[in-house]
Amino acid sequence: MEIKAFQPGQTVYIMGTDRRDRGDQAVRKAEVAKVGRKYVTISGRWGERFRETVGRSKPYLIEEMEYGSPRLLFPSEAAVREYKEREELKEWVRRATDWDKVDRYTIEQLRAVKQILEG
Repeated sequence: MEIKAFQPGQTVYIMGTDRRDRGDQAVRKAEVAKVGRKYVTISGRWGERFRETVGRSKPYLIEEMEYGSPRLLFPSEAAVREYKEREELKEWVRRATDWDKVDRYTIEQLRAVKQILEG
Protein backbone atom coordinates (compact mmCIF):
# COMPACT_ATOMS: atom_id res chain seq x y z
CA MET A 1 0.00 0.00 0.00
CA GLU A 2 1.31 3.42 -0.87
CA ILE A 3 1.00 6.57 1.21
CA LYS A 4 -0.55 8.45 -1.69
CA ALA A 5 -3.64 6.19 -1.39
CA PHE A 6 -4.59 8.17 1.75
CA GLN A 7 -6.06 11.68 2.02
CA PRO A 8 -6.53 14.09 4.94
CA GLY A 9 -9.96 13.67 6.51
CA GLN A 10 -10.30 10.07 5.30
CA THR A 11 -11.71 7.52 7.76
CA VAL A 12 -9.20 4.72 8.26
CA TYR A 13 -9.01 1.61 10.43
CA ILE A 14 -6.22 0.71 12.82
CA MET A 15 -5.73 -2.93 13.76
CA GLY A 16 -3.53 -4.15 16.57
CA THR A 17 -3.08 -4.03 20.28
CA ASP A 18 -4.17 -0.57 21.33
CA ARG A 19 -2.06 0.86 24.12
CA ARG A 20 -5.11 2.49 25.68
CA ASP A 21 -7.72 -0.34 25.48
CA ARG A 22 -5.28 -3.21 25.79
CA GLY A 23 -7.57 -5.10 23.41
CA ASP A 24 -5.91 -7.88 21.48
CA GLN A 25 -6.10 -7.15 17.74
CA ALA A 26 -8.74 -4.50 18.32
CA VAL A 27 -9.87 -2.51 15.28
CA ARG A 28 -10.74 1.13 15.72
CA LYS A 29 -11.67 4.00 13.44
CA ALA A 30 -9.46 7.02 13.04
CA GLU A 31 -9.16 10.02 10.78
CA VAL A 32 -6.16 10.95 8.66
CA ALA A 33 -4.79 14.30 9.85
CA LYS A 34 -1.84 14.64 7.49
CA VAL A 35 -0.30 12.83 4.54
CA GLY A 36 3.41 13.46 4.02
CA ARG A 37 6.14 11.95 1.90
CA LYS A 38 7.11 9.33 4.48
CA TYR A 39 4.20 9.12 6.91
CA VAL A 40 0.44 9.21 7.29
CA THR A 41 -0.44 10.86 10.60
CA ILE A 42 -3.78 10.20 12.24
CA SER A 43 -5.64 12.80 14.27
CA GLY A 44 -5.83 12.55 18.01
CA ARG A 45 -3.79 13.30 21.06
CA TRP A 46 -0.98 10.92 20.21
CA GLY A 47 -0.64 11.77 16.51
CA GLU A 48 0.51 8.27 15.55
CA ARG A 49 2.42 7.95 12.30
CA PHE A 50 2.28 5.10 9.81
CA ARG A 51 4.74 4.30 7.01
CA GLU A 52 4.86 2.04 3.97
CA THR A 53 6.08 -1.53 4.38
CA VAL A 54 9.21 -2.75 2.64
CA GLY A 55 8.31 -3.62 -0.92
CA ARG A 56 4.89 -1.95 -0.63
CA SER A 57 3.18 -5.27 -1.33
CA LYS A 58 1.12 -5.35 1.87
CA PRO A 59 -2.48 -4.00 1.95
CA TYR A 60 -1.71 -1.71 4.91
CA LEU A 61 0.72 0.80 6.37
CA ILE A 62 2.68 -0.04 9.52
CA GLU A 63 3.02 2.12 12.63
CA GLU A 64 6.31 3.93 13.06
CA MET A 65 7.61 3.11 16.53
CA GLU A 66 10.85 2.40 18.32
CA TYR A 67 9.69 -0.62 20.34
CA GLY A 68 6.65 -2.81 20.86
CA SER A 69 4.22 -4.29 18.38
CA PRO A 70 3.34 -1.90 15.58
CA ARG A 71 -0.29 -1.56 14.56
CA LEU A 72 -1.55 -1.71 11.00
CA LEU A 73 -3.42 1.05 9.16
CA PHE A 74 -6.03 0.06 6.55
CA PRO A 75 -7.88 2.35 4.15
CA SER A 76 -11.26 0.64 4.66
CA GLU A 77 -13.20 -1.81 6.80
CA ALA A 78 -13.34 -4.19 3.81
CA ALA A 79 -9.53 -4.20 3.65
CA VAL A 80 -9.40 -5.21 7.34
CA ARG A 81 -11.87 -8.07 6.76
CA GLU A 82 -9.95 -9.29 3.71
CA TYR A 83 -6.64 -9.17 5.61
CA LYS A 84 -8.11 -11.17 8.51
CA GLU A 85 -9.63 -13.73 6.15
CA ARG A 86 -6.32 -14.13 4.29
CA GLU A 87 -4.45 -14.70 7.57
CA GLU A 88 -7.02 -17.31 8.65
CA LEU A 89 -6.76 -19.09 5.29
CA LYS A 90 -2.96 -19.10 5.47
CA GLU A 91 -3.17 -20.72 8.91
CA TRP A 92 -5.70 -23.27 7.63
CA VAL A 93 -3.39 -24.22 4.73
CA ARG A 94 -0.46 -24.62 7.16
CA ARG A 95 -2.50 -27.00 9.32
CA ALA A 96 -3.98 -28.89 6.35
CA THR A 97 -0.54 -29.54 4.88
CA ASP A 98 1.11 -30.60 8.11
CA TRP A 99 3.37 -33.62 7.57
CA ASP A 100 1.19 -36.01 9.53
CA LYS A 101 -1.91 -35.05 7.46
CA VAL A 102 -0.36 -35.21 3.98
CA ASP A 103 -0.67 -39.02 3.85
CA ARG A 104 -4.47 -38.73 4.09
CA TYR A 105 -4.79 -37.16 0.62
CA THR A 106 -5.25 -39.19 -2.53
CA ILE A 107 -2.94 -38.83 -5.52
CA GLU A 108 -5.74 -37.02 -7.38
CA GLN A 109 -6.15 -34.51 -4.55
CA LEU A 110 -2.41 -33.90 -4.39
CA ARG A 111 -2.22 -33.41 -8.16
CA ALA A 112 -5.12 -30.91 -8.01
CA VAL A 113 -3.41 -28.95 -5.22
CA LYS A 114 -0.13 -28.95 -7.15
CA GLN A 115 -1.88 -27.65 -10.26
CA ILE A 116 -3.57 -24.86 -8.29
CA LEU A 117 -0.36 -23.81 -6.52
CA GLU A 118 1.73 -23.85 -9.68
CA GLY A 119 -0.85 -21.68 -11.45
